[in-house]
Amino acid sequence: MWPWMKRWLDWVTTDVLPLSRSRPHGQAVHTRYEKAGLALYDLPVPWNADAVVVEVLLKLPPAARKKGDFTLRLPGREPVPAESLRPEADSRHRLLFRLPVPASTTDGELLWKSKHLSRVSVPVLTVGEFLTGLRLTLPTVAVRLGAQTVAAQTFVASQCRGLTATCVLRGATPLAPVGDLGLTAVFRSERAGTTYEVPVTLSSSQLAAREALLTAACPKVPRRVGRWAVSWVIGGREMCVQRVEAIPARRFEASLRVADTRFVAADKAGAVRVLRQPPATGEAARVGPCFLVASSEPGMAGVCRLQIHAATPGERRPPLLMEQDVLVTDGPTVFAPGLLDAAETPTVGGFELRHKGRVLGSASLRPVPSAALTAEGGFKPPPDFAWTPTADDELAERLSRLMGGGS
Repeated sequence: MWPWMKRWLDWVTTDVLPLSRSRPHGQAVHTRYEKAGLALYDLPVPWNADAVVVEVLLKLPPAARKKGDFTLRLPGREPVPAESLRPEADSRHRLLFRLPVPASTTDGELLWKSKHLSRVSVPVLTVGEFLTGLRLTLPTVAVRLGAQTVAAQTFVASQCRGLTATCVLRGATPLAPVGDLGLTAVFRSERAGTTYEVPVTLSSSQLAAREALLTAACPKVPRRVGRWAVSWVIGGREMCVQRVEAIPARRFEASLRVADTRFVAADKAGAVRVLRQPPATGEAARVGPCFLVASSEPGMAGVCRLQIHAATPGERRPPLLMEQDVLVTDGPTVFAPGLLDAAETPTVGGFELRHKGRVLGSASLRPVPSAALTAEGGFKPPPDFAWTPTADDELAERLSRLMGGGS
């Protein structure tokens, strides 16, 4: 086609024919923003986004397929020209505008040859609104004790091998703006007055999400007795503070107690049961103690060596049967180190749980002795018996049956 003929047809379709045939129509407007190399469609646009991108999907007749005819006009700004115009399926085209983030929420308009096509809204999220929408949940301070890591509020200073802080950060919008604000975990020794700031960087997947798990390790291992404060700071704003205490080993050892006792019994087939009372003779092939050990210190975490001794009548020094290092917290910790053959139990009156020679609790294999009445109306005193929580449970059960039968 001759060049002058093409220009003539463009003039006719643009300025002579009805607008419904020559102007763009059927538009769909989408707004997104770019931040830290990510393209995010979750609005509003944060104040520190790298750019705002407006995409418009249009049905364009041949006469309206010039990129230079389209502009985006925002109040108080120069018109923004289209960055690209790409053909899609059929007569659809994708129009792209890229612009800096407005200072506040703005309503603009899409123009074609100065004619209004569509309204374009760019909602903007301010720094204050973003920080207000942030929530720090499940803040936890964990202590590394040997190969184990446990959440704690109190720990043994000499056993600590590291201090770690974790939390879950949630936002009303994607967390992408956090990268510029700065996210820091602050560890402070209240005894020494020293502070250790640990910057925390989010991954791309965390920046695009509305929830992220944060972890920070203290660069200084707490080895001295004293309190530590652990806080999370975002954009200079302290989100939460937790306090933990390092205590001496003797204080931890003095707090050890037995919360309850059980018996572990295994039959010849290997089936294992946990019993409140010791098994009857011949009922089990192997039997052993089960102690529930705890610390009275709140939020405690510490390791101690517990020993099981055989409570043998007449023995001044009960023989050691088993010993094991155990992590003890403020909740009941099950300590059941092993089982003995039932053939060995007749010579063993029970089991004693000890720590550094101190008896923490006992579990008797002997039945509770009964008092025998005499002809004069008195009773013969029973032999010596070490009262245990198991015996206390048996007494409560018998009293309950007695009271129930009497009613």
